Amino acid sequence: MARLMETHAILAVGTAVAVLAWIGLAVGLVVFFVVVGLLNGVLTPLRRILADVQDAQTAPLLERGVQGTDQLDRTRRLAEGVPPLAVAYLQKLGLPVDTEQRAQTFPDPGPSGGRGGWR
Repeated sequence: MARLMETHAILAVGTAVAVLAWIGLAVGLVVFFVVVGLLNGVLTPLRRILADVQDAQTAPLLERGVQGTDQLDRTRRLAEGVPPLAVAYLQKLGLPVDTEQRAQTFPDPGPSGGRGGWR
C-alpha cells in the first residue's frame, strides 16, 4: 500500500502546474500554426518559381535557339562601317566634323566561345 501511495504522489500535479501546462500547450500550438503559416508563405512563391523554371526548360524557343542571332555579326560589321562613311559625306559637303575618337559604348565582346545560342 505504501508503494501505491508513493506512485500516486509522484503522479499528482498541483492545480497551478496543470494550468501552466495547459497554457504552455496552447501557446505551443499557436506558435506551431504561425510557423506553418510563415513556411507556407515562403514555399508558395518558391513553388511558382520552380514551375516557371521547369516551363522555361521545356520551352521550344530554347531548343531551337533565338532566331536571327546568326545575322548579328553581319549587322555589327555594317553598323561599324557607317561612321567613317558619314564623316566622309559631311566633309564632302564642307561641313565641320569632329573626328576625335569617341569611347566605345558597346565594346566588342570577342569570340562567342563556340556555343550556339543561350544555354
